Amino acid sequence: MKQTLLLLTSSWLLASTAQAQTTFSVGPRVGFNVSSIDISAPEGTSYTSCPGVEAGLTGTVQFGHFAVQPSLLFSQHGYRSSVEERNFDIRSFFEEDVRLNYLTLPVNLAWTPGRNGQGLQVLAGPYARLLVGGNFTRQDNPPNGIPVTGNVKTAKAAGYDPDNRYTQRVDGGLQAGVGYCLKGMQLQACYSMGLRDLAVPYRGYDGRVSASPAYYNRAFQVSFSYLVGVKG
Repeated sequence: MKQTLLLLTSSWLLASTAQAQTTFSVGPRVGFNVSSIDISAPEGTSYTSCPGVEAGLTGTVQFGHFAVQPSLLFSQHGYRSSVEERNFDIRSFFEEDVRLNYLTLPVNLAWTPGRNGQGLQVLAGPYARLLVGGNFTRQDNPPNGIPVTGNVKTAKAAGYDPDNRYTQRVDGGLQAGVGYCLKGMQLQACYSMGLRDLAVPYRGYDGRVSASPAYYNRAFQVSFSYLVGVKG
């Protein structure tokens, strides 16, 4: 019985795909995101989100109710941290703004009630990111302190280095969301959840390497695309 149902389901999917007209469209995409990190913050430390932009190209291969949507994007992510330190009766406070620039490749599978891909969309899929640069700004005892800037770099392990911050080069995870497409104009909203620990192990003065607190990228994104070649 199970084999019969499986055969009937497979036959229906194949027939639906064969009857559906496959179309391809591509176009520019611009967007805005609010990102932060998921981390177990130590006492006296808090993390908040920061805004960023994304821009690039997106494509759609539509076959019936389903579509595969790959994109190639430059995207900005990051986070803000606030740290309060106490040493006996001395209290110090600093804020840090970390910006991460990625080349991002998301590939979503979208479903629409209509067979031509127009209207409401439900989408989900994986993404991969490659760090292409970044920077940070630190200010002690704001707003009176003088801001200090530095770079974000990649490394397998890093020691004490106040002039730079370190993270993993490659990030990856999943995203899901909803959208709407109308004659090539596509608006989408997604939440992305990083699955790779981006923390770089700490190398002490004695050469020993110990684990740093794990953290993961999180972001909410809204984007607009204009697709050329859509058959409505």
